[in-house]
Amino acid sequence: MASLASSPFLLYSSSSSTLLPPSLPSSTSRLSFSSLSFSSSLSVSPILLPHASTRFASPSAFTLRVSAQLKKNVLIVNTNSGGHAVIGFYFAKELLGNGHSVTILTVGEESSDKMKKPPFNRFSEIVSAGGRTIWGNPAEIGSVIGGETFDVVLDNNGKDLDAVRPVIDWAKSSGTKQFLFISSAGIYKLTDEPPHVEGDVVKADAGHVGVEKYIEETFGSWAVFRPQYMIGSGNNKDCEEWFFDRIVRDRPVPIPGSGLQLTNISHVRDLSSMLTLAVEKPEAANNSIFNCVSDRAVTLVGMAKLCAQAAQRPVNIVLYDPKAVGVDAKKAFPFRNMHFYAEPRAAKEKLGWTSSTNLPGDLKERFDEYVKIGRDKKDMKFELDDKILESLKVPVPA
Repeated sequence: MASLASSPFLLYSSSSSTLLPPSLPSSTSRLSFSSLSFSSSLSVSPILLPHASTRFASPSAFTLRVSAQLKKNVLIVNTNSGGHAVIGFYFAKELLGNGHSVTILTVGEESSDKMKKPPFNRFSEIVSAGGRTIWGNPAEIGSVIGGETFDVVLDNNGKDLDAVRPVIDWAKSSGTKQFLFISSAGIYKLTDEPPHVEGDVVKADAGHVGVEKYIEETFGSWAVFRPQYMIGSGNNKDCEEWFFDRIVRDRPVPIPGSGLQLTNISHVRDLSSMLTLAVEKPEAANNSIFNCVSDRAVTLVGMAKLCAQAAQRPVNIVLYDPKAVGVDAKKAFPFRNMHFYAEPRAAKEKLGWTSSTNLPGDLKERFDEYVKIGRDKKDMKFELDDKILESLKVPVPA
């Protein structure tokens, strides 16, 4: 910026305003900011000097305030199924809103049936915001991308090194400056001191762990994000919907165990805001692991109650022992039957991140959408529920 201070005149031009002296000598060199890759505004404040003969303020009398973030070219390698798919969608939209360039590469083919489901059927929102959407095999990423280079690459697809290594190697060889990876908080070992925090012991044989290690060995600038459960428009994996399905039909809500197990449910905008901060503050995010979660836990019973509150319906919660009734809790219930709770300490300390998840309000928004798409009227079967309730001799509405 020293060259700006030494310039005899300053030309500031933007789409919304123009600040020019009334006349300039033809030999005066001009400096235009339109070619600089800044995403936020630049303000120039003139301060008049007390010399009557001075027609314009001297260069030293101008206060130059630059609050800008260099634009980045970001590639998102996005999974085509599961709860993580919506992360790439929200991340792309937030980056575009902040002035960055975004390409989202989704696994598979654009014409597949999977692309007819959320969030993929809303990818037009990414395109209309100026982003690019392509489909292909991440194992052949070089040919799919076609020689384009990126400042930042996020892998939101692979769960093991075989799947992610081609993306890591290609990003490194093509000159990518920063590599980001969506891992999982599920890799933490059980602890007697919940919540999980960054640095806690992980399962050595977990696929994500091998990926995290390889990224650390390969890249000088990297960050890993470990999410848990998430909600938000466009999610195609049941979370709150599982509770709504039973509540709106006046069915009992069977919850395994005591119902006091703690878990973490974050709105996906929290995850995308954390990722965006890592892109915009690479030095702060450098070589770090972040629990990509909200900053509050909820009990399993509490989740049922909040969903009923959002639906403005009563709820009949039935607690049960999975072994006693002969069911697999993993198949009968959408969450782990244990404390599964992490805290986002690193994101708060290193990135200055704050959570915006507000479950009561977020669930109300999700219930309104649930009704809007007609899921409350959809014919459903609850075979595992019926087995549990029959074993407990709990009556089920006809």
